[in-house]
Amino acid sequence: MPGDYNLSVRVDSALKTQAEEVLSDVGLTLSGAFTMFLKQIVREQSVPLSLSLNSSNAVYADLLEAQTERMNGYQGRSARDVLSDMKRAIAEVETGE
Repeated sequence: MPGDYNLSVRVDSALKTQAEEVLSDVGLTLSGAFTMFLKQIVREQSVPLSLSLNSSNAVYADLLEAQTERMNGYQGRSARDVLSDMKRAIAEVETGE
């Protein structure tokens, strides 16, 4: 393709191999995944990563909270109710309400 650019990145060989195995399982190449990453940056105008020193703790805290809620009887919501709420919210945005 005209305008294609080759990019060279230095990465630990074990990390590269592990990433390629995961990507292969979902039908992607490292190049394809990187292209998707760049396209998302352009589309969203932001870096699609959570760069936080406490991100793993936050996920763990959320999981503990969800577990506690389930133990206390929370049953969650049906997919039908969630989709209905989403449709209602979209309609409100589209009509400017």
